[in-house]
Amino acid sequence: MLALLKRILLFSCLMLWSFFCSVSVNAEPSLFTQFSNTQQWATKNQLAERLINHPSLTNKQRVEIHLQLAELALSLGDYTNALENYQSVEQFSNTEADHKRYFNAVKMQGVVYFYQGLLQQAVVEYNRALQLIEKMAEPLQQANLLSNIGLAYFNMFNMDLALDNYQKAKKIYQQVGSAQDKADILHNIAGIYIRSSNYDTALALYREVLEVFQQLGDEDGVAQSYGNMGVAYAELGQYQLALHYYHRALRYYQSTNDVYLLSSHHSNIANIQLKLDAIALALNHAEQAIDFARQINNKALELAALQILAKIQIAQGNITTAQSTLERSMMLAQQYNDQLRVHDGIGLSALLSASLGDYKGALELHDEYIRMQRTQTSEKQLKALSVLQSQMQASQLNQEINELKQQSRLQEVEMSKQSQLSMMLLIVFLLLAITGVALYRRHVEKHAKLQLSEKVLQRTQELEDTAQALRAANDVKSQFLANVSHEIRTPLTAILGHTDDLINGLYQPEQLNDELKIIQKHSDHLKDLINDVLDISKIEANKLELNLSVFDLVSLANDVQSMLTVQAKNKGLNFSSNNQLGDQFYCKLDFTRVKQVLINLCSNAIKFTERGEVSVEIKHADNGVVFSVKDTGIGMDPEQLKIIFECFRQGDNGISRRFGGTGLGLSLSQQLAIMMGGYISVASESNKGSVFSFYLPCRQLSNDNVNNVADGTVLNINSCLAGKVLLAEDHYDNRRLITRYLESIGLDVIAVENGEQAVEACLKEFPDVVLLDIQMPVLDGLSAFQLLVECGFSQPVYALTANAMSDEVERYLKAGFTGYLSKPIDKSVFYTQLAKHCRSLHAKSVTEQFDMSDLVASFIASFEQESALIKQHFAMRQFDDLQQDAHRLLGAARMFSLELVADRAMNLERALKCKEYDQLTELVMQLLTELNTAKTRQQCD
Repeated sequence: MLALLKRILLFSCLMLWSFFCSVSVNAEPSLFTQFSNTQQWATKNQLAERLINHPSLTNKQRVEIHLQLAELALSLGDYTNALENYQSVEQFSNTEADHKRYFNAVKMQGVVYFYQGLLQQAVVEYNRALQLIEKMAEPLQQANLLSNIGLAYFNMFNMDLALDNYQKAKKIYQQVGSAQDKADILHNIAGIYIRSSNYDTALALYREVLEVFQQLGDEDGVAQSYGNMGVAYAELGQYQLALHYYHRALRYYQSTNDVYLLSSHHSNIANIQLKLDAIALALNHAEQAIDFARQINNKALELAALQILAKIQIAQGNITTAQSTLERSMMLAQQYNDQLRVHDGIGLSALLSASLGDYKGALELHDEYIRMQRTQTSEKQLKALSVLQSQMQASQLNQEINELKQQSRLQEVEMSKQSQLSMMLLIVFLLLAITGVALYRRHVEKHAKLQLSEKVLQRTQELEDTAQALRAANDVKSQFLANVSHEIRTPLTAILGHTDDLINGLYQPEQLNDELKIIQKHSDHLKDLINDVLDISKIEANKLELNLSVFDLVSLANDVQSMLTVQAKNKGLNFSSNNQLGDQFYCKLDFTRVKQVLINLCSNAIKFTERGEVSVEIKHADNGVVFSVKDTGIGMDPEQLKIIFECFRQGDNGISRRFGGTGLGLSLSQQLAIMMGGYISVASESNKGSVFSFYLPCRQLSNDNVNNVADGTVLNINSCLAGKVLLAEDHYDNRRLITRYLESIGLDVIAVENGEQAVEACLKEFPDVVLLDIQMPVLDGLSAFQLLVECGFSQPVYALTANAMSDEVERYLKAGFTGYLSKPIDKSVFYTQLAKHCRSLHAKSVTEQFDMSDLVASFIASFEQESALIKQHFAMRQFDDLQQDAHRLLGAARMFSLELVADRAMNLERALKCKEYDQLTELVMQLLTELNTAKTRQQCD
């Protein structure tokens, strides 16, 4: 219930610091600086006395000094000094000039009184602050004060006033409060239900509030909920559950050293342990509660702990000690007008007198106890009468009042009889107590064993369920790995086989282009497989973004049909298309992703069809277009249809072995369709074929809209470009390769080898486009880009990187780069991006292929020097330089398609980034061996 108080304390500290930073100090600046910097109370207090006596001290400075002293004293639990200094702040503050500081000083006096247990004084100060804040039109501050007043009344056991203030605060929080505020006030109201003995409602509220606190990460609120749930369970007689929640709260307050709540929870635990007959544990917790209460001089907490200690001492038979403890408790209860504790204390005093043989005194105390109880009952009846008087006619009220008075007299007679019997029953109870305790302990032990047995069975079942789920997940993982392994090995086998034939000269010269095309085809397939895995990862991480452009949907469908016709013909299938859209249908979607989905659907249809045909129908639908891909293949049964769109899943394992595939295509396609606002549905019957329907929401663009859109899809990638491009790349062979390609498409290239040269060349030549490698010596790509921006350079700048993972790319785009281009270079992507910023010359055409054999040879020739550098940096444990070596080789090897060298360099770079130094020796040796093998292979060729 103290969450709001703690937030108020934090807010007050921020106000103090803001004020401290804004005030100009005239009196002895060095002395004032020393005062502000010290956190030792004795030293700070001495310096304050010297400063306050200074003749040139202003009121603002005096307020600042007292504020710092008050906050330090409060943090140390010195409430007396904290209160005195807050009163001084109020005295020297100007209510007109600084209304907020004056209000804060009054409010904090109330907070200090509350922590001292002086609840009536706290209410007085809170009400003063409430009158001030009403003039400032700050509803949240007003609600916080109402909640604090309610909390004070709650601790004084005045539930009516507590609930009234809580309800006023709740009304404000519903309008302007945060989720934290609403949870705090519900938490406080739940306490009212506990005091009203409505424990089930209180527990329901606490569970609701606990969930909010856990979502907000409010550990203090969670601990308070645990503590109050312990109170509810204790009142319900479920002592083991009460202990469980008390201890969870106690562990948190021990970690935060919250002395106030440590005292309160030790008292609660002592009371429960007493009920469970764990006398030694109860005594230990009661003594700790008293110690903590006295540390902060809180009389209310000390009073509660003393009463529990007296009960424990009675249970131990230490009657004399219990009597002394109870006298101290009664003195505090009467001094601070705690009527509930006075009432409880009289009952305990009657029990003590009977134990000492003073039966007459015991009867007198018991009669007084009954009178107080009767008085409380009468007060409740009078409250009920006042409600009735406001709702009914006077005559009816008078009649009912007479009846109530008569009932009251009858009740007094009955209570008098009961008081005489109570003492006799008390003596009998003392005689039966020993027997009852023994029976109770036996029952508790039996119940505890039963609960433990049930928990063991429940936990065993939970573990079995978890194990089953893990086995199922492991089966899916194993099947996925088997599928991926098969899919990777198939093209990889072809690539390695044809590469080996090329190395050993097992081909005719006229077959060279055919061999290279086969290697390229399988390499593209391998790249597509990896892209599918990466796309799934990006979608799951919410990192995949759509790239919208204007294109002709009919032309795209024709391209897909042309691309896959050969594949269908090789299987003896008829692949047809039925276009109902017309000759053209321009729309604005992600061209690449639409094409990717159609290729996936059509490829799947061809893959799973052994005879018959595959057809694609394109037609209009509500606010969009539907592609229906129909085949006469193996089809699917209802069970297979349920999992067809799940990641890594196919109809069954036999399908994977028979037709291949990873189980990613349909899952990826469905997720891409959903991202574009559409969906994929399927209708199928086993052995009779399937129909996949791909719906896309889109509208057809008019000719004017199509002509006015500058779209990359209308570019002729065989046209030359005109413009000046600056290339910053630290690797010599990479620089030569990219320069050669850029010059082959007609561009003027300024090539530099580090970020510093790039900045100088940009400011001197002012190129049309800049390509910046990220990892370069002297000045890296990011630093070079930031320097260009500071110098006012506004031309497009692309990040050129071998690291195209989504998190890195996002970092480049956030830094302000126009875009990024990955290595190895994709010529079509390079051309498309550069064409956005350079002029197109239709008179010339680009040579589709260009010779780079000399660049590859030059790169391999550098392996001897690279190996020497790697050995040197590894021997001297210069890991940063070694990581640069690996990154440099990785980028260049990918550029020249030396995949084995690239893989070894990538593994070494990853290990260095993750500081996995135990693997370095093996990874360095693998890279050096591969460099030597590549060099030897070239010499043999």
